[in-house]
Amino acid sequence: MKLRVLFIVLIFFLRLTASHAQGNDVLTKQINHNIHSWIGLLTTHRLSDNWGVTADFIVRRDDFLNEPGFYFARLGGGYWFNDNISVTGAYGNLWLYRPQLSDKSFTREHRFDQQLIVNSSLWRFNVTQRFRIESRWREVVEGDQTVGRTFSERIRYLYTFRLPISKEPSVPQLMFSNEILLQFGKQIVNNPLDQIRLFVGIRHSVGKGVAYDFGYFPIFQQTAVGNVYNLNHTVRLLFYFSTRKSKLDNHNLQMEEQE
Repeated sequence: MKLRVLFIVLIFFLRLTASHAQGNDVLTKQINHNIHSWIGLLTTHRLSDNWGVTADFIVRRDDFLNEPGFYFARLGGGYWFNDNISVTGAYGNLWLYRPQLSDKSFTREHRFDQQLIVNSSLWRFNVTQRFRIESRWREVVEGDQTVGRTFSERIRYLYTFRLPISKEPSVPQLMFSNEILLQFGKQIVNNPLDQIRLFVGIRHSVGKGVAYDFGYFPIFQQTAVGNVYNLNHTVRLLFYFSTRKSKLDNHNLQMEEQE
């Protein structure tokens, strides 16, 4: 009888110890630090006071500049209610570098988006807010092969503050922005909060309708695994080019800067 009781107590403590060990084996957060660079050209062409087209091209390089990351092209059209409020729709194509694939080097993503941009001012800041909804069709990778596509949607909210430090237009403005990206879909389980993108740098107008921003662009991203995160330390250089056809003289092309 005593041996039976001792055996039961021993089994109880063994199970308790195993349970405690499993509790301590909970997945822990893993953060991968990467160094990237972004360079891109974002263009706006106002065909009239209200209608226009947009065309963007962005390249990301990994390991700073040594490895390919992605190529992204976007073409769309929009309606400007005035110089401060506009709505646009666009189609984008993203080629993402996947070195593990045996049959090709890049997977493709087809993307449609609609967005609203609102420009305003707050104290001495020029403020831009952008609301964007994206529908995404992405290739799925299993091992070294692609196995079809998955569909998801993503909501993005971006706000940007630009602070002029001089009345001279040749002096760069200080710039800060933050963008939150939320995604939804049947395959989105562990990472509905897709990314948080910050930016700290300068915005510099170098002529009518021509500008660039340059600075530090950290991107915090949760992967589909759930407990694995990427913190991408990124150097960003984006060029902006915009034109505007005057309603008074259709033969003259005027330049303006758009976010």
